[in-house]
Amino acid sequence: MSDAYGFLAPIYQPLSTLVFGGDLVAANSVFSALAAGKISLIIGGGDAVAYSDWDESFSGEYWDTSLKMTELAKHNLERSKVRVNCGSWPGVGKFDVILLPFVLDTLPGREIEKLIGQIADSLNPGGKVILSDFFSPKTFPQRVLQGLMITGFRVFAEHLRTDLPDFERFFEGKSWRLLEEQTWRKGWIRARVYGRMDDSAY
Repeated sequence: MSDAYGFLAPIYQPLSTLVFGGDLVAANSVFSALAAGKISLIIGGGDAVAYSDWDESFSGEYWDTSLKMTELAKHNLERSKVRVNCGSWPGVGKFDVILLPFVLDTLPGREIEKLIGQIADSLNPGGKVILSDFFSPKTFPQRVLQGLMITGFRVFAEHLRTDLPDFERFFEGKSWRLLEEQTWRKGWIRARVYGRMDDSAY
């Protein structure tokens, strides 16, 4: 398996902190308390620093395609009952909370559609999806930085996208409802909690 993002593992947090301060970690962790006492799934969790305070009240599965990131995640999740796996989530299992930390912006649209369908099938009644990611940049410096990041990831990490996904296309309309949101950097960075529209638990 190609570890396209593996080169980032030792430098990701210092680089992220230099550019964004603690905003990316905050976006990933702001709603993570919803996972306490639940069965959770983290897809594309990277080094899992945002979940390093999870204790044994947190359980479920973590999946990331980078072996080096997975090795760091094992350390950061060691106090929890989350099982760490290297590879692509196979689309099976039942979960109460599914976390998508800055992973959809790495996938082509057709793969996002497939993944969201698998997530819908795997979400227990009353379950929630926590999405954290970059949205449309709000200022000229943000647009420049976003362009540089995408170009860098395409060159060094086999990144497949040239833009950001249209999250509303995948998560709103008749299938999902937005329950909560917090924003950083004037809305460029967002964390959202979604539930199913057809869920009788709401």
